[in-house]
Amino acid sequence: MSRLKDVELDVARLLEAAGLGTLADGLPTLYAGPYPPGAPDAFIACRFSGGEKPEKYLANAGTALHRCTVTVLVRAARGPDGYSEGSARARAAWEVLYDAHPPGYVRVDVEDGGPTHLGEDEAGRPRWSINVSIAYSSRS
Repeated sequence: MSRLKDVELDVARLLEAAGLGTLADGLPTLYAGPYPPGAPDAFIACRFSGGEKPEKYLANAGTALHRCTVTVLVRAARGPDGYSEGSARARAAWEVLYDAHPPGYVRVDVEDGGPTHLGEDEAGRPRWSINVSIAYSSRS
C-alpha cells in the first residue's frame, strides 16, 4: 500500500458528494487531474500542485506527515450568464472545501479568502481557481 494518497481524486470526491459535478464515465463534469480537450464547457478539475517533503515524526514509529496543495479550477460556459453561474459554482466549491474534515485527513482547508477569478480562456469561458491545503499522515 502506498504512503501517498490520491489527493486530486479525494478533493474531487468531496465536490461530487456536495452535488457540484460528477466523476462518472461518459460526460464527467469533475476531473481528478488534467481535463481532456473534449471536456464540457463547464467543469471542475482538481490538480495536485505541489507539496513539501513528508515530515517524519514520533521517533522511529514509521509515521510521516504529508502536506500538499491541490488547485481546483472551475470553468464556466461562455455566454451572458457564464460569469455569474461560474462564480456561484466556484463559491460553492470554496464553501465545501473550507475547513473540511474528510476521514483519513488531518486537514483540508482553502488557502484563499475566496475563489480567484482568472479571466477567460482562449474560447471566452470564465475561470476561477481555489488553492486547497491538505495534510495527512501515513505509516510504514
